[in-house]
Amino acid sequence: MILAIAAATVASFVWSAALYGTPPVAAYVQRHSTPRPGMPVAAQMAAVLARSLVAACLIAGLMHAAGWSGLGAGALLGLALGALPTAILTGAVVHEGIPVPLAALHSLDWVVKLAVIGALVGALA
Repeated sequence: MILAIAAATVASFVWSAALYGTPPVAAYVQRHSTPRPGMPVAAQMAAVLARSLVAACLIAGLMHAAGWSGLGAGALLGLALGALPTAILTGAVVHEGIPVPLAALHSLDWVVKLAVIGALVGALA
């Protein structure tokens, strides 16, 4: 289980790095986001890893508690959990004025990330 969680955490980080490192995405995010002042890049990357680890542990725990296993079950659980960040980011659009494309980008990141985490945890656990 630990190996599955570790692999899913790393894969999630790689996915986000690839998405946000794509030049058009990076340029859009830079134009429409306000980075936290004084936050070193290393600390930001550590936070991404930590959030991915928490998500991987959650999915692993839910799969274990439900007695589910396999790539498909994990991916479906991850997709279902993708509703949560999508709902939260919709609130950010409505209540905080976050641009819809920026929220959609972050939502896409989390939906794919959760599906990948679920698939890997399901397949490797």
